[in-house]
Amino acid sequence: MLESRLIAIVRFHDGGDVDGAVAALLRGGVKVVEVTLDTPGALGVVARCAADGVTIGVGTVVHAGQVAQCTEAGARFVVTPGLVPEVVEEARRLGVEPIPGVFTPTEVLAARVAGARSLKVFPATTGGPGHVRALRGPFPDTAFVPTGGIGVDDVGAYLDAGAAAVGLGSELVGRAAPRTDADLESIAARAARAVAAATNEQEGSG
Repeated sequence: MLESRLIAIVRFHDGGDVDGAVAALLRGGVKVVEVTLDTPGALGVVARCAADGVTIGVGTVVHAGQVAQCTEAGARFVVTPGLVPEVVEEARRLGVEPIPGVFTPTEVLAARVAGARSLKVFPATTGGPGHVRALRGPFPDTAFVPTGGIGVDDVGAYLDAGAAAVGLGSELVGRAAPRTDADLESIAARAARAVAAATNEQEGSG
């Protein structure tokens, strides 16, 4: 799931053409997509994408009861804004990857004890790449995925700091659903830039 080093996050509170946005991301080369549960129709989008073989997950999962719904829709992973041990445990029980949100070393330890292997560092821009680098010191084997306010031009800095992957949201898809073909093409173009940034960084560190 983290091999591409990039997760595209789709959150449209007012709904709209979520399927179109995901399709545009895929055209731009994105391999992993997260649709947040507070996006109207999110689970329907997940089900359609999963049926097409897309690696897709659900974000903003905040209680254990939601995990089964996500799993039934075909989600490969579930993401939380903060650490909810019950969500981690239920996800592992159902065979999907939990990615809980953490920010402090204490939260990292608690998430690891709960059974999480990949951790979302949120909000990433509060501490920047330096915070990710600092967390990597005592937790070198933990897969950190910084998310929140990161721009395409910042991808390299976070990967340089030791992030396993980077989550990009509104910088890729905007805060509202696309309305025109031009909007969709803009999403695809930004996605291509982000994929290139992650790929170049991967090749440079290889």
